[in-house]
Amino acid sequence: MNKYIREIFRILSNTLLFFAFPALVLAQSNPAPSKSLDEIIDLKISKMSLQEKVGQLFIVGFPYTKTNKDLEKFIGDYKPGAFLLFKRNIVSLEQVKKLNEDLYKISYQSTKLPPLIAIDQEGGAVSRLPIQPSPPNALAIGQTQSTELSEEMGYQTGLFLREVGFNMNLAPVLDIADPYSTSFIGVRSFGSDPNLVKEIGTAYAKGLLRSKVIPTAKHFPGTGNIKADPHSTIVNNAASENDLKKKDLVPFEGYSSLGTNVAVMLSHSIYPALDPKRLPASFSSKISTELLRNDLKYKGLVVTDDLQMKGSKEVLRTDLAALKALLAGADIVMMTWSVPDQERAMKTVKTAVEDGRFPIDSLNQKLHRILVTKAFANIYRRDPNLPSLIAGDTLSSQDYVELEDKVLTENIKTNLLTKSLPEARANARTPAAATGKVCAYSPSKEFLDSFKSASQEKVITKQLFGTSKVTDVTAVNKSSRCNVILMAVTGPKTARLLKMLPVEIKKSAVVVNLGSPGLVPKEHGYRKLIQLYFNHKDSGKKVAEHFLEILSSESENFAWNP
Repeated sequence: MNKYIREIFRILSNTLLFFAFPALVLAQSNPAPSKSLDEIIDLKISKMSLQEKVGQLFIVGFPYTKTNKDLEKFIGDYKPGAFLLFKRNIVSLEQVKKLNEDLYKISYQSTKLPPLIAIDQEGGAVSRLPIQPSPPNALAIGQTQSTELSEEMGYQTGLFLREVGFNMNLAPVLDIADPYSTSFIGVRSFGSDPNLVKEIGTAYAKGLLRSKVIPTAKHFPGTGNIKADPHSTIVNNAASENDLKKKDLVPFEGYSSLGTNVAVMLSHSIYPALDPKRLPASFSSKISTELLRNDLKYKGLVVTDDLQMKGSKEVLRTDLAALKALLAGADIVMMTWSVPDQERAMKTVKTAVEDGRFPIDSLNQKLHRILVTKAFANIYRRDPNLPSLIAGDTLSSQDYVELEDKVLTENIKTNLLTKSLPEARANARTPAAATGKVCAYSPSKEFLDSFKSASQEKVITKQLFGTSKVTDVTAVNKSSRCNVILMAVTGPKTARLLKMLPVEIKKSAVVVNLGSPGLVPKEHGYRKLIQLYFNHKDSGKKVAEHFLEILSSESENFAWNP
């Protein structure tokens, strides 16, 4: 009887492992029931060719929207372990889903391992997939101050990615940036408070993990408020070691607690305070190994940013950069824009292993981490019982629509108080009485219609255009005799027009900023300023629902600035 029960457990264990990681199970002719996943992975590694091992260390891009003979030959010859897709690779949802299925099959046939298929789906402007409503940017999520909403947004995003075949997301951004600074990160950051970014960013990553998508926190060890972009130049981060530890590293400390099934992307910036040799983080063992792995106890994958960016290319030739990054501590190097460069880099790394410059033990340790992560993310076969998330040409679901509405609502609520502290909420003033007539202006007709339909006041609306002048606003005000002016800013042209308005109009204006924080400065001189940072379809409705609270609040500036 006991022997019979043990046999059932043996079959069940192997069956579960097959569904979790079929490639590794199939690699064994007769897997022993007592073997752990680590032992199975080590056995798989021992049977891999050197080219198969080297290929797993690369995440590559290509310029196609469907697989072809050239791509199939490249995968067959060099056996890359991961792919990154951009807008250039996406025509429609059905097309990208088919592309990912084919990538999986071709890669599996070549390596007997599932690939990681990644995408940049941060939300806001960095959104590769058509999702409706449009995903909020990180700053809008951070402004909710809700880890629950952030985790749910990560989860819903992960479901969309898995729907069309992705199992890795190059998000969340854990860089800390002042919304009003000129940092190239801008609204891609959850905010300027290190602890807020830690809590909100880690929660978002937890949501991705719930959907079996690998999160990739970036850009370690943090970009701060640096204006220069390493995509286009070599960047020096002059922050002191103390400042970096007190601020920029805090979110990564929290993220490191998530375990093995996560990734961190290294910055190409130079950090003299962390590495006196002034090596970019991607090539610095002091940063990627001593700081990240040893000091922060990070256990997941370490990935470089694209080595074909100028911040890397101007320091080292791409094939030498790939080898240097791997020797410094990276597990996977990213090269997405040149197939000849990818081929040269793989050959350079392979030669380095053969002549002993790249120790085989180090290579195998990297492979082990990669395959552990792939075991977690490899749910290729979609559960047929789940409803499809593809709605025509977009991805959507009722759960996601409701979630996005909650994010906007919490943005409004947070804006009503300078801090979301219990005592502040307790002392919030009672809404004022009706305001009378409101003149509302915006380039966004959707905002105007939404505000007017939900408002309890009499609303006069005027849509603004790129050619609109100050007189277009003053004329309406004069003829309509509105008690309150409302202007929703969506971009620099509206912001310039707002700045040119007469002082008396500015003093009576309630300004809603639907764009980047820098469009409307802190010292504004308006009656009220609401920083929403993203143009949700119901932004006007939400502002209307809370309009009396906004007018009665003692705060002039409703941006949440820790």
